[in-house]
Amino acid sequence: MKAKIYNEHEKKLVVASLVQFLYYKKVLSFQESSALLKKIQCNKAEKMLDLIYENKAFREEILINRRYRKYWLDDTAWRIKMRREVVFLMEIACFAAAFFASKLGEESDIDLIYVNTNMSDTLSILTSIYSDVNCFNIDHSFDATVPENMLVPVILGFETNLEIMRKNEVPYLGVNLLYKVGEIKRKMSMVYSNYVKMVKGRKSGKCFLNDYETTIIKRFLDNKDLFSLEEWRKVCLNSVSSLRKDFEKTFGGLKLNVNISDQNLPSTLSTSISWFLGRKDLEETVEVITKVPIVQEDPSGGPQMYG
Repeated sequence: MKAKIYNEHEKKLVVASLVQFLYYKKVLSFQESSALLKKIQCNKAEKMLDLIYENKAFREEILINRRYRKYWLDDTAWRIKMRREVVFLMEIACFAAAFFASKLGEESDIDLIYVNTNMSDTLSILTSIYSDVNCFNIDHSFDATVPENMLVPVILGFETNLEIMRKNEVPYLGVNLLYKVGEIKRKMSMVYSNYVKMVKGRKSGKCFLNDYETTIIKRFLDNKDLFSLEEWRKVCLNSVSSLRKDFEKTFGGLKLNVNISDQNLPSTLSTSISWFLGRKDLEETVEVITKVPIVQEDPSGGPQMYG
């Protein structure tokens, strides 16, 4: 279990999102929230979370029970880490899919048609994995009272007890995620040999083996109490991280040679690429919440967006 589940940076993102929420609720002024965000940058996230919960005025606005704050902090930080891994994976997969789609325009080799089908399936499964680890989604059209740039901290989950209620389902989430990664590796192992032939290269060792996922699932089915919640998080992150390494090792060099926004790409691939670009923008936007309150005070009394 070598993967690090999350680091202090992810935890600080979560606590900063809580400050953003308190500012949006007008419990904190612009100056107070700015000062708290600066403190978060200089102190441990868990210490700052305890400080927030010690304040009765803050605590009354937070729908997550005090006894679950540690679980919420760890779980959300893990999801941020997983989302970033998947978005990075998606980027490389999109370049690889664009490469194969461009080759399909040049020749009608039956093997290449199967390769493109497998790449399409892979992108679809990656989208599904992102959705699995990002179950804090809130549809802006559903709750029009939330300013658009407040959706970022809301997506992080601080206004919901959903994951606390579902925490006993983590083994199901873990097995489901491992199965999906294993399926991607199975499909990509068939793509790999064709890619090597196409670029007239040599196979660079073993890639896209799903032995890890298969072994973990079998061990779980034999003993459902095998892993703790913390261990499940490590297992899931290990699986996604190993897939990322395989993609980077195989297709990392394609970025220099493929135009990802090529107008001749099939519509399904263009849709996947558009989805990816939107998620990439979201992940970059998340960083803003640690630096400055993202809703501006409005003299008329209502919250106002900026930026």
